[in-house]
Amino acid sequence: MSLRWSAILLRRAATPLMQPSRTLYNRGKSTMVSASLKAEIPSITSALPAHHHAAKVIFDNDTVADFKYIWLRDNCQCPKCVDQSTKQKLVDTPLLDVNVRPESLFINSKGQLEIMWSEESGSHKSEYDPHWLLKYGQSFIHNSFGSDSMDVETMPLRSEIERWDRTTIWSNFPELSYTEMMESDSGLRQWLDIFYKYGVAVLRGVPTEEKKITEVVERFAYVKETQYGRTFDVINKTTEGAHLAYSGLALAHHTDMNYREKSPGMQLLHCLKANDPKLSDGDIGGRSFFADGFRIAQWLEENEPAAFHVLTSTPVRFSVTNEGQQYSAVWPVLCTNSDGDVIEVHYNNRTMKPLQAPTHVVIPFYHAYKLFSDKLRDLSSSLEFSMVPGDLVAFNNRRVLHGRTAFNPTKVDRHLVGCYVDMDEALSKYDLLQAKFHTK
Repeated sequence: MSLRWSAILLRRAATPLMQPSRTLYNRGKSTMVSASLKAEIPSITSALPAHHHAAKVIFDNDTVADFKYIWLRDNCQCPKCVDQSTKQKLVDTPLLDVNVRPESLFINSKGQLEIMWSEESGSHKSEYDPHWLLKYGQSFIHNSFGSDSMDVETMPLRSEIERWDRTTIWSNFPELSYTEMMESDSGLRQWLDIFYKYGVAVLRGVPTEEKKITEVVERFAYVKETQYGRTFDVINKTTEGAHLAYSGLALAHHTDMNYREKSPGMQLLHCLKANDPKLSDGDIGGRSFFADGFRIAQWLEENEPAAFHVLTSTPVRFSVTNEGQQYSAVWPVLCTNSDGDVIEVHYNNRTMKPLQAPTHVVIPFYHAYKLFSDKLRDLSSSLEFSMVPGDLVAFNNRRVLHGRTAFNPTKVDRHLVGCYVDMDEALSKYDLLQAKFHTK
């Protein structure tokens, strides 16, 4: 039917679709995913030309979105326009007419928005599923930019981020057995889900062999090689110029490798040797501790918003020289996305260089840094325990800060093996398994 004169309307019984949105990431004020992305498949009740550049689509909960014709043509999902196995576009977007208009649009018998386009090669048919339109039309519905922290393909599959303190993390300790994680996809999914939600996940009963950490990683990703090698031994070394981690010194809360152009997203530490604290007389030291940087950033924003602003807007240089090699990079302590949500924490007092900032920023920065650090070091924020042989802990290096208490290396036999993993590799496997098990 001619687009100029009318549109075909198809009415369907209304079904509940939209529910109150719920936070899926960090701050929870602007990074929201509509529950419609997780609800039952919606239907289109009507489609008609809004004006000469767009079609107005009304869904069965009276949600309305204007879809520009150029956007619809560019995102046709037919086999001629999208490779069906890789989902890569075959359309050459720059060759499209920005002012393209369809010959007709209507709701077909399958409930899809069907559009016929007139092109030099002949008519081209596009069919748009209502769920697909609703998923990718959120920015049109809300007239806003899509959040850079919300991938509509993956976020509906993922669990909610759970910020934690000492009480909440101990009430639901993030652990799983090595056997369960290694021998079943459901176990691996569960462990990666724990890691995604809490930013820290522990494996129990890992064989105390040096290469086991790489076998664990290869279950879901690959090891990221750095200047420290594929893996590194956290053990006392007397070598001149060795990293302070290779000593018995206390290591305060920190995130690793802020001095690189991109710090590793995931870190793993596997305990091969450690004194049994139950057989020791008093605290022998070497206890590992962790804190949720996202929760502390949230606390700072809610209670000290001026300090929060300083830490998100002040560039800080981190630098290190290790065995003659120097690395240097600049990051704010708290990195935010376009919505203002904290997505990364960069904090390491040992590698932070002298602040280079206008004079009026210096005092506010130190004030904000102290507020954040005091909350970070408060025992109420900390997950602390002694790693024993067979423990392996993985943590989000851009969210969870880690450290250890001091120990005497002449009395304490402590040996951890560590490595790094690219976060997107781990999350890609997580998303695949979430989809497989239909957990949402």
